[in-house]
Amino acid sequence: MAGKRKTIKQRNEELAKENKKIRNYGLKFRAFSTPKQHEQIIQTIGCARFTFNFFLGERQEVYHETKETLRSGEFKQSFNALKDHPMFNWLKKVDKFALECALEQVDDAFDRFFKGQNRYPKFRSKHKSKQSYSTKETNGNIALDFEKEQIKLPKLGWVNVKLSKKQRRLFKEQGFNGKIKGATVTVHSSGQTHISLKIEEVVPIENDIDWSLVSAENIMGCDLGLTHFLIDSNGNKIENPRYLKQYLKKLATLQRQLKNKKKGSSNYKKLQHNVAKLHLKISNLRKDFLHKQSRKLVNENQVIVLEDLNVKGLIKNKKLARSIADVSWSTFVTFVSYKAIWDNKKVVLINRFFASSKQCNGCKEKHTLLSLSDRIWVCPSCGAEHDRDRNAANNIKEEGIRILRTPVAS
Repeated sequence: MAGKRKTIKQRNEELAKENKKIRNYGLKFRAFSTPKQHEQIIQTIGCARFTFNFFLGERQEVYHETKETLRSGEFKQSFNALKDHPMFNWLKKVDKFALECALEQVDDAFDRFFKGQNRYPKFRSKHKSKQSYSTKETNGNIALDFEKEQIKLPKLGWVNVKLSKKQRRLFKEQGFNGKIKGATVTVHSSGQTHISLKIEEVVPIENDIDWSLVSAENIMGCDLGLTHFLIDSNGNKIENPRYLKQYLKKLATLQRQLKNKKKGSSNYKKLQHNVAKLHLKISNLRKDFLHKQSRKLVNENQVIVLEDLNVKGLIKNKKLARSIADVSWSTFVTFVSYKAIWDNKKVVLINRFFASSKQCNGCKEKHTLLSLSDRIWVCPSCGAEHDRDRNAANNIKEEGIRILRTPVAS
């Protein structure tokens, strides 16, 4: 009997003896499938969705009747027998690993729910703007040929993809040293198809740094806002691009035209496609901006201090909800965090209840009557005049330094 598969933690413990560790990351490519491949992709997505919903329903029914949990490993054997039934033999026409992944995703959804990370799992709908399926790498069934710009996938064969200039340069200079562990194929309602590869790579462990000894000059405090996207403790301000606001009139016009078309008609579908394309364009512009700003911030600083913002709570403000959603603070913090880990740098998140805006950076007194509209204010205690955002960024930096230099209780 084969031994139990080792976890990432166990493998990292073994690799640590060689001063190495596992790094997981993803590579995303725009795919250009043939009509036959696209048909197979759509069919696989439908089968994966059916498998997910079928198992979710079975798991709920078993729990209600027996109070026991049905796991995907136990259900897999009976599901494989179901595929032999004449009514369900269409499930055999698609990648079997895609269906296995769908079963495992139900387990994962419940695990995350019980950990408090996600809401209770829902049945998947075919009407969402993004439809996808995931598959596993086994015996070289998934491969990347960066010279020909192609990806091999089960049941699809070689699919043409587009590499970015940066990807082509990196592959040419460094080659491809990672191991492909899986792939996700996504079809957007705009008509675009993307393939994301899950990569595992063994890399050297960087030398530990005593962050409490880092000088204040190498620490950057950042205040995230709406008027300005980011204000740093050096006084630099980055304008908020407001991509959704830029295209709001065009989006409203298209949606108004869509409302006046007969649902399901040819003109309705064309307009629906145009609306989806515009939404995707806004999303891509925003992600490009966030990637560039997070990369610049990590490149220029050794320690970055940010607020742990309660975006879910803030977005409940009806007047600011659209602007907060458009600015994508959470995504930016995620981008900065993983880029910092890759570059052996540090991100410090300060408590969301820390009064960064209302505290005077000079005398440290808190101005409780300060309103959101007060961009320039004078401290009632010491008389110092403050730019609200610059003052907040300085307070965030000082709080970050305090956290770094406070000994951790053992």
